[in-house]
Amino acid sequence: MRRTNRIVALLLAGVMVAGSITGCSGSIKKKSAKLEKGDITDSSIVITVGDQGIKYSEVKNYCYFLKNQYEGSFGEKIWSYSVGKDTTIGDEAKEEVINMVTQLKVIKAAAEEQKVKLTNDEKDEAVQKAEEMIQTATQQDKQEYYLSVQSLSDIYEENALADKMFYVATDDVDNNISDEEAKQIKIQYLEVITNGTNASGKKVELNEKEKVTALKRVQQLKTQLTQADDFLTFAKANTDAADAELTIGRDTTKLSKEAIDAAFALEKGQMSDVITGSDGYYIIKCIENNDTDDTQAKKEEIIASRQTKMFKKKYAQWLKNYDIKISQAFWKVLQI
Repeated sequence: MRRTNRIVALLLAGVMVAGSITGCSGSIKKKSAKLEKGDITDSSIVITVGDQGIKYSEVKNYCYFLKNQYEGSFGEKIWSYSVGKDTTIGDEAKEEVINMVTQLKVIKAAAEEQKVKLTNDEKDEAVQKAEEMIQTATQQDKQEYYLSVQSLSDIYEENALADKMFYVATDDVDNNISDEEAKQIKIQYLEVITNGTNASGKKVELNEKEKVTALKRVQQLKTQLTQADDFLTFAKANTDAADAELTIGRDTTKLSKEAIDAAFALEKGQMSDVITGSDGYYIIKCIENNDTDDTQAKKEEIIASRQTKMFKKKYAQWLKNYDIKISQAFWKVLQI
């Protein structure tokens, strides 16, 4: 389901929660689903999460969110695109919808246990969003996806509650991050690649003799750089890499470790000597040795990552309390 994780993560307004938990519910398995006899109707209970029953109409509401979000950009044929043997994007997407629905039910139950509720303003906002969405739906969509203001507002409420629970569950996350850990610097650089993929997408893998020639080339470029009017213009004209300017942290994967270490040792405006990295030879100029805005953004990114990790762990504990079953009859008829 990795190909559609981003699609489903953007289904609702609470993007971060949806994205954070997608794929957590590993216990959802079609083989453990209880078979249901008879035709599937809008009121059929097609999924159970513990003692909670989820109706077919509610699942179809979620399908409409997916349809509404992506057919406008990619067209109606997106769901039939093949992503593997006998598997389409539509097959993967409907499984993700089922995951999303069940995850929200588990979180809702946890919220009830912890007495976490939405405010009246938050409920009113859910109704407003539902009204806006129903106004753009065609009559055919309203019938096919069982859409109503009430059903859509219920979905928006559940998602808002999940968003709230994310912050409640991660309220005690460690927010202490040193400036050095998050530090971001801005550099311009030129690279002669010895092992990797160049800007044209061509694989480069030099032998020892070729590396000697490459080293001589980059040494000549270094001499020319000292006389160049503009480092960036010269670098763009002579580099093998796809980029010539980057904002990086210690954890960047776009440069070799040797290049990163050398870049962080530079002062603002300083240019390095030729650096031998595991993937090539570098010449680096430091443009900003402490980009405060990007450093703050990195701190927030680290905190968000810690929150996500903590939330996934707590969600896994909540999930253990529920037996999740899915109707195979429903699975066969469900379409985005």
